Amino acid sequence: MKNTLRQTVHRFNEGAVTLDAEIIASESLVHIHVNASHVTSLLASPDNLEDLATGHLRCEYDLYPPADGHRIRIESDDEEYHIHVEVQGEFLHSSRSTIVTTSCGGCEQDRLSTLVEQTPPVTAPAPVFDVQELINSLENMRSQQPGFEATGGMHAAGLMFNTKSELLIREDIGRHNAVDKVMGAWLKSKEAGQPVALLLSGRCGWDIVAKSARMNIPIIASIGAASSLAIKTARSSNMTLVSFAKGGRAVVIGPVDGRIQRNH
Repeated sequence: MKNTLRQTVHRFNEGAVTLDAEIIASESLVHIHVNASHVTSLLASPDNLEDLATGHLRCEYDLYPPADGHRIRIESDDEEYHIHVEVQGEFLHSSRSTIVTTSCGGCEQDRLSTLVEQTPPVTAPAPVFDVQELINSLENMRSQQPGFEATGGMHAAGLMFNTKSELLIREDIGRHNAVDKVMGAWLKSKEAGQPVALLLSGRCGWDIVAKSARMNIPIIASIGAASSLAIKTARSSNMTLVSFAKGGRAVVIGPVDGRIQRNH
């Protein structure tokens, strides 16, 4: 897979230094163009780039996937990739001259309150989860992360469609890119229904809450912590965060009734 590469390293072990090889997570510069116009540039892992473009354009620019008959074309030059997306009609946007390292919306605001206020409310229903079901799903996702297994340097995002369905999973060196990729894979799917939960291999920040809200996903479960702005935005947008979800324990933030089972 393109997501990893082999690098020569010096390995230190109990006082001895030896020449060895290490599997490293790839990080590439990815440019997204729509109708031949540059939209944005990202640092991302080079696998599943069609998913990345589809998810990023929907989550950040409210651009739905290209209709049948339109193309997504990928060109590569050394460690740079250009994704060319064709859509019907005019796509109005401001091209970003800097590399995006988090959610685009966050880069363009200078007030925290604006980030909260511009995040839409979530209205989609969700099944009532036992927290342990979410923990089990996170553990299941962990067993399906070949990039992380090989390098220790990649994040994963997964979508649940009901409590018993198989997970849709994507990996990337960036947390936000992994979310864009799994969203894009879902949008391209002809079979999957509405996701009921987003799973994260790491922490949950505002950018991921905003992406999930825009996709009308009511629950985010993460192995790591949720940031203060993620919490504030989730509560404002009617989302439930389940953080530190591992080892039979979790912290639940936001609406509980109708989403999280109370075992008492």
